[in-house]
Amino acid sequence: MQRQDTRQVMGLRELKKAKTKKMISDLATGLFIEKGYDQVTTAEIARLAEVSVPTLFKYFPTKETLVFDEEAEREERLIAAVTDRKKGVSILDALLEHFSSYMAFDEDKKKEVNAFRKLIYSTPDLYVYAKQIWMRYEKSLAVVLQQETENKLEKAEAEAIAHFILDAFHRSKDAENPKASLHTLFNMMKNGWKE
Repeated sequence: MQRQDTRQVMGLRELKKAKTKKMISDLATGLFIEKGYDQVTTAEIARLAEVSVPTLFKYFPTKETLVFDEEAEREERLIAAVTDRKKGVSILDALLEHFSSYMAFDEDKKKEVNAFRKLIYSTPDLYVYAKQIWMRYEKSLAVVLQQETENKLEKAEAEAIAHFILDAFHRSKDAENPKASLHTLFNMMKNGWKE
């Protein structure tokens, strides 16, 4: 009985930490969008979030991670889209479904997404950090592609395919009709490019 209570308390503690982390990240991102990344200090964020600066850095080891608070979870979901796909569903179809659910393809969230993307593109530190995240995702996806494909892929092939997949997602977000563009690019990968 006591063991079960401890697990429930641990669950509640973790839930509280997750809520606090999200609150701090949302607050910081809002401030960065409003004032500019370089104009906002971690001390200001900590004060407004009502936490100490050391506590802030327990949640976020760098200023950049305040903006990219879900990078590990996104990577896990990307990999799970491939490894946990239903039997008979192709890797590309599973990834297309996965990417289609992103906020970037939700018309109701367009203003919010555009403000976030403007922040990233206009801030060199955040842009470089975002590129590093994508490179890590690319490597992780390449590894899982090698493991999950029936026809064995060489490392370079898997890396190139992973790059094309993530690039299709990235490029489609800038298209006039992002969701249609995403489908078009994935269909091109499925069917091959014909001159």
